[in-house]
Amino acid sequence: MRKTRESNALKVIRKEEKYMEYVIITQEHSDWLSVAHSIRQFEWKAAKYIAEKMEKQEFTDWESVIIAKDGNPVVGFCTLVKKDIIDTKDYTPNIATVFVAPEYRGKHISQKLVATGENKLKEIGFGSVYITTQHEGLYEKWGYQEVAKENDRFGRLMRILEKNLMNERSE
Repeated sequence: MRKTRESNALKVIRKEEKYMEYVIITQEHSDWLSVAHSIRQFEWKAAKYIAEKMEKQEFTDWESVIIAKDGNPVVGFCTLVKKDIIDTKDYTPNIATVFVAPEYRGKHISQKLVATGENKLKEIGFGSVYITTQHEGLYEKWGYQEVAKENDRFGRLMRILEKNLMNERSE
């Protein structure tokens, strides 16, 4: 079933499983801080960082958070940001901090979060997108290719992956 509803800052993209929906939310939306609180509950340092960034209203322009919801609880998220953890402006836009709660893994939720982000970035007018990661083999299955390796702001060697959005069909 496909469901679309739009307001200033909230867009329900699709409802695919019985209760799962993928929502793009910007800081203008009234649920922004409650979503930040939900994200803060996950046991991952990057989740706490994203929640803090949301609470401080540090997202700008088109930057947003995409959440996966199973009924009411947030079970996964990712961000659309200008800059990820590599201190350069050469790689933008980014799909960053992709996370799915352990009990929901293996259900293709991260793939749906990323695809939702790709579609939004393509709609905005971007021709490509970047993901910075240490994972190997995950994003490549979805059409990403390594374009560089660089140290992040913590000194870790990261892989920078790129995907051309111009040849992609919107889902």
